[in-house]
Formats: sequence, C-alpha cells, structure tokens
Amino acid sequence: MFAGCFLVLGSGAAALWWGQERIIGLFVQQANQYLRTPVRVGKIELSLFDQFPRVAITMHRVVVTGSLPHDTTALARAQRLYFAFDAWDLLARRYRVRAVTLTDGQVAVRLDAQGRPNYDVLQMDTAASATDEPFAFDLEGIQLGRIGVTYVDASRQQQFAGHTRQMRATLSVKGEEVTVRAEGETHVQALRVVEDAYFQEKDLMLTTHLRINRQTQQIAVLPSEIRIGQATYGVAGTIGYYPATKLNLRLEGRQTDVQSLLALLPPRLNHRLAGYRSRGEVYFRGTVRGEFSTKVNPRLDFQFGCRDAAFYHPQYQQEAEHVFLTGAFTNGSAHSVRTAVLDLRNVRGQLGGRPFSGSLRYSDFQEPSVQLQLLADLDMARATRFFPVAAVRGATGTAQLSLQVAGPVAQLRAGRATNARGELTLHDVAVQLRAYSQPLRRLNGRLELRGNNVTMQSLTGYLGRSDFRVNGTLKNTVSWLLTPRQTLLIQAQVNSGLWDFDELLRLPTAVSTSKRGGRAGGEYALELPATLALDVQTNVRHLRFRRLRGRELHGTVRLRNQIVSSPALSVRAAGGRASIRGTVDVRRPNLVKVSTTATCTQVPLDSLFYVFEDFGQHFITARHLRGQLTAQIDSDVYLDGALYPLTDRLEAEVKATVRNGELNNFAPLQKLSMVANREQLRHLRFAELKNSLYVQSRTVYIPEMDIRSNVRTASLIQVTGTHTFDQQMDYHLSIPLLPGLLRRPDAAGGTPTGPRLLLAVRGNEQDFTVRYDRARAQLVTGARPEAASPAAAPRPTTTRPGILGRILQPTTRPSTGEADTRPATVPRKSTPKPAAQPQPGEYFEF
Repeated sequence: MFAGCFLVLGSGAAALWWGQERIIGLFVQQANQYLRTPVRVGKIELSLFDQFPRVAITMHRVVVTGSLPHDTTALARAQRLYFAFDAWDLLARRYRVRAVTLTDGQVAVRLDAQGRPNYDVLQMDTAASATDEPFAFDLEGIQLGRIGVTYVDASRQQQFAGHTRQMRATLSVKGEEVTVRAEGETHVQALRVVEDAYFQEKDLMLTTHLRINRQTQQIAVLPSEIRIGQATYGVAGTIGYYPATKLNLRLEGRQTDVQSLLALLPPRLNHRLAGYRSRGEVYFRGTVRGEFSTKVNPRLDFQFGCRDAAFYHPQYQQEAEHVFLTGAFTNGSAHSVRTAVLDLRNVRGQLGGRPFSGSLRYSDFQEPSVQLQLLADLDMARATRFFPVAAVRGATGTAQLSLQVAGPVAQLRAGRATNARGELTLHDVAVQLRAYSQPLRRLNGRLELRGNNVTMQSLTGYLGRSDFRVNGTLKNTVSWLLTPRQTLLIQAQVNSGLWDFDELLRLPTAVSTSKRGGRAGGEYALELPATLALDVQTNVRHLRFRRLRGRELHGTVRLRNQIVSSPALSVRAAGGRASIRGTVDVRRPNLVKVSTTATCTQVPLDSLFYVFEDFGQHFITARHLRGQLTAQIDSDVYLDGALYPLTDRLEAEVKATVRNGELNNFAPLQKLSMVANREQLRHLRFAELKNSLYVQSRTVYIPEMDIRSNVRTASLIQVTGTHTFDQQMDYHLSIPLLPGLLRRPDAAGGTPTGPRLLLAVRGNEQDFTVRYDRARAQLVTGARPEAASPAAAPRPTTTRPGILGRILQPTTRPSTGEADTRPATVPRKSTPKPAAQPQPGEYFEF
C-alpha cells in the first residue's frame, strides 16, 4: 500500500516537473488578463509540498506597482505568495486556483489629494465563464500572515497603520456579486484622523461578512463583529463606494466597559481617564448615515450610559459606586463640530459613601458653550485619590460643593461669566501641595462664586505653624483657571496670630538649591507667580524669623508683576517700633532687589545687634552696646536665589541718633589708658550721638562725629573712618589733651579747639593696632605731608550711580591753586593749632 502511495506521489512529481513550464505559463497568461499594472517577481516555481496536499505556484520577492501615475511607492511587497490548486484538477488538466496565501509582506494603500486610489490594479472580464478557460481563479480560501498594512487618504487627512498576525478569508464570486468572509487577529498601531489618533496599539479580533455588488457599487455589511478585549462591537448596514462614499451603518457595543470605550478615543481626550476601570452595565449604540467625502461628513447619533456601575482606578484604590447616567452625542443637522452636542443627564452616584449628582451639556465644539450643574458631598481624601490633581499630594477633611455654570466658554475665559454661581464649604480640610513642604491644614470657611469672582467668608486655617483668617475677594478667578497667563487678584483683610517666616520662606524638600540659583546649603527662597496680584491689609500679632520676634505687624502689602510693595508697614521688634516702606522685586529669581526706607524709634542697641546677629561681624557685638536708637535707613539690598545678600551690591544711608549710649568692654578703648583709666574706658557712656553712615562697595563710611562721654579727660572724642565687610578697619580718633580749654571756640565759631591727640586704628578684628596718626597730624598743622606707606594711605572713595552717588561726592570748595590732599572725611580747620606730636625718637603705641 505504501509502495502504491509513493508511486502515485512520484508519478505526480514527475508530471509536475515535465509540465511546470506549461502550468506557469498558463498562470502568468491568465493573471495578466486581470492586472492593469506591472508585477515584478524574483522567482516563480511549482511545488508539491509548499501547500500540501495542494499543488502551489510559489512566487518569491513579489512587488505590485500601484495604479497612481508617477507613484513610486509599491502597492504591495511580499517575500512569498502562494497560489494553490487541487491535485485532481491537475490530473484533469483543469487548473483552478483554490487558495491564495500571502506571508511576510507589506501593503500600502493610498489615495491622493484628488481621492484617486493606488489599488485600482484589477480588471474583471465577465465575457468568458470559468469553465471555458484552461486556467481560472475559483478561490475557496485566502490566508494572510505577518502582513503590515498602511492606509493614507490625503484628501481626508486619514491614516491607518497595523499588521495582521493571522487572517483567514473566503471569496465567492457569482456574476456581479462577490461575497467575502474574513476572520482573524489584527494589531492596530493607530487610526489617525487629522491630528487625533484612535485605537492606538490595540489588538482586534475581526469577524466580517461582506457582500459586494459590482453593478450597484455597494457593499452590504452583514452582521460583523470587532472585539477589543472582552468588549464586542457589532456593525451592520451598507456602504456605497461610487461615485462618493455613502454610509448607512448601525453600531452597538456589548459587554463593554469604560476602558473599552475610552480605547476608541484619541489621547488628548482620554489621557486623564485611560487608567480607570469599571464594573457593571456600560452600553452604547448609534448610527452613521450620509455621505463621507472631503466636503461632507455623515450624520452621527450615539447613545451611551451606565446602570448601577462602579468606576475605579487600580492604582488609587478608590471607586465611585452605584453610578447612573444617560448620555448622547450627535454632530447635528450640519454634520459638523459647529452643531455637535454632548449631553450627560441624570448623573448620580456615591464616592466613599457620599452622594454626588449633576448634568452637563456641551455644544458647538468650535465655539463651545457649556451648561453644568454639580452637587457633591466630598470626602477630600477619597476625592483626591479617585481623581488626582497634579498640584496636590494629598488631602483630608470634608467639603460641600454646589456649582452652576452656563454660557459660552469664550465668555467664561474672558471674565464675562455672568451665569456662574457656586459655593464651596470647607470643614477641617488639610491639603498637602507638591510645591511646598508646609501643609495647609484646618481649613474652615466658605467660598462663593459669583460671576468671575470668588468671595472668601471667614476662611481660616494654618500654613505650617502660621495661621490666618481671611475675608476678601478672588477677582478674575474663572478666567485665571481657564485661560493661560491670566492674573488672579486677591483683595483681602488678613488677620493672623503668627507668621513664621522660617517656614514660609523655606525651600521645598523636593527642589534642589541649584535649581534656584542659591548657594549650597541655602534654606530659603522667595518665588511669586507672575499671574498673581495682591492687595492685602495685614494685622499680625506675632512674627518670627531667625532671632527676630516681632509683634503687632500692621499695614498694606501689594503685589503686581512679581514686585511686592508696601506704602507703610509697622511692627514692634527688638524692644522698639519700626516702620517700613519699599519694594521687593523678584522678577529675576537669582537677583532679588529689596529697596526700602525704614525708621525705628527707641530701639535698644543690644537687642538690635542680637536680633540681626551682630550684622555678620564680631568686632562690635550686642554685649558691647547699650542705648536707645532712633534711625532712618534708606537701602538697596540684593539677594541671590537662596536669599543670601550680595554684599558687593549693597548700598545704604543710615541717619542715626543714639541716646543714653554705652560702649562696654571694647578692646580698642582699653589701649587708650594714657588718656583715662581703664575702668572709665571699660564703661564709656555718652548722652547723645548723631551721625549718618553710608554703605557701598562692601564698606561702611563713617563721617566725622563728636562723642561726648563720661570720661573727663576725654569728654569729647572725634571719630571718622571706614570699616569693610572683610573686617578691615581704618578709624581716626581725635582726643583733647587739655579738656579745660575746650570752652574756647576757634576763630570761625565752630568746634572748640585745643591740644589733641590724633590716633589711627587699623587692622582687623583679631589683629589691629592703635598708633599716632602722623599723616593726619601733618594735615592739621599745615606741614608738608611725608610719603605715607600704602597701608596708612586713606582709602579712595570711588562711587557709582545709586543711593550714594550724590551723598559721597566730594564737597565743592573754592579753588586755592593747590591740590587738596586731605581725606574726604576730615574737615578743613581755619586756624589750625599745634597738636601733640611725638618727639624725635618717640612714638605713641599703647
């Protein structure tokens, strides 16, 4: 028996070998009758085993040219193409192609801008019947494997990309009617319409049944199915394809859920909802009717909804339960976005056991108009987990929301939301924002929406340790929420028990200092949104910043275009009262400019130096000073991104008066024991001291001032000089040697004169010297000055435009024809007297 089989196979193989040229010739001749475009084939062979038990004509490296003129893109490419026919037909010499198999290929279907296709490659000849031809197509099966498919319609701006893993089809031709049945698995990369992509990266199971009438040029879609996951979408109806595409289709979803419906939408519409899942009954059905062309769209009417469904997100572990809604979508009478309407009605459900309800109507997608009603009793923790907000890390507490909005969206964005009403009542709400390390907590109060503005009524809460009670208005709120670069104006009265600036200015833990432009280890930052404006009346009982402990802060704070300003702020601090007016410019995050005019009254000097940490130096500290300071300070201060002062840019003028002052245990005074005993110098007291100090280029300039002290032998000390931020001192002292002669004024009626000891204090805090001021003595006596060493030369006072540009300019004096070599801080004496000088070989050094 086996021998007989082998004999038959051997005979068949021999017959094929002897007759393959004739069979292939007949196939090529017959195929050319159906083709309008050239086909390139690398190799053609006849095989008994490729499609066994059928005999196959195998074509390798096949390229089918498209029908568009001047189109260089091939319609189809395939590594292998099999045409199979039965062995019995071979024995009867009736060559009927029963099956076609296409593997490892690519099909590129295209329509140009005029709607002409590239797939018009077949020409049907119905004059001869299949039985009249020695070679004919009588297809019983078509198989496609690993075939990539692309579709581009330039006239409608549509694209499709996908590939079939395995597809089986049958083709039946009866006269003018062609019946196609197909079933298989297809992976869709994307179906793109204009800029929107649908069905992205989806696996589809197709079961289609089509009946094509070539005479009426119409496709009847018999009940067919597209399955995505567990959801099944049924399609039925008719498609007319010439001269224009006319659709009359019915669609229905079965066993659908929210994710299968969202899969049909482009990312811009479903990106925030794509992760949600549902349980329960979710349905949709609809119709597509009318012409589909470059100028006309069909009419779309869909109904959808859910009944007692639950929606949840696997990551957030929260779900909305017992949800009911009825929805509808239509593109309207004009079949366009102008007449499109989305309508959600009878929406109700529960989130965390708390009810919500509402409705939404969204019409005219080109110039949209909205009608929204929403009522919700919210558990904030569950609500923010179910539908996260990017700026919020978490929340707790409860709230009641009532919202009604109606009107064109353009009017809402433009601030003309006359039909916007709503209320939000907060009960012990806490919110952790991602941008701040301090939480907002214990929020209570009510917010009322009226038109474009929100009114805050007794809104209380805490930001970290700082508390607030706010009554006021958020103006332009709706426009600010809906339109980029709109400004939100807050007009409010703020009362607080404590403002803790150690927390309020602290950097968020998630943001590195380098991104702020601050130094390594910086702790503070000041960032203000460009879209925020303030007009706030403040009343703060206590404030805290580093060592500062202030009380009774009152005044007005304004913010416009990232510039904070105040016409008047007053505060009690360091044992006195201070008033401040000025601006803080944060438009450049790494160069914050603070321009202020501050006045203080009866502030204890020791408290002031303690609060401001001795102003960054250790030469004169809080333990050295006593007295009451009254001053006015005009300053321009620059800060980097971490709020460190840029001292090389600092400029200031300080007009100060100190009453009942004391200078205690000051090391340089201890070296003046030749004019007074050490005990008196250890506790130097003075009734009143007035002077103006200037700061520029990291240097404090001290004009000449008189210090009238309790030391009888040095009751009037004159001091002038400079002190740099690097703690380099250059002070000049003038001490009378005969105090009893001080009553005698000079010829000009100015300061009393007499024998004086002129001293210079130079060096730094740790290493300084007190020496006889020889250079100044020569200027006072009128003697020709000797060449001074660079260390002893007075510092030049170079200035630049700014707060000191006018103050530090040299005073204009009548020309005497001689160069004036005096330091700028030393006044000219009209009748100089001889001053005490060391004798040859002697010098003063204490």
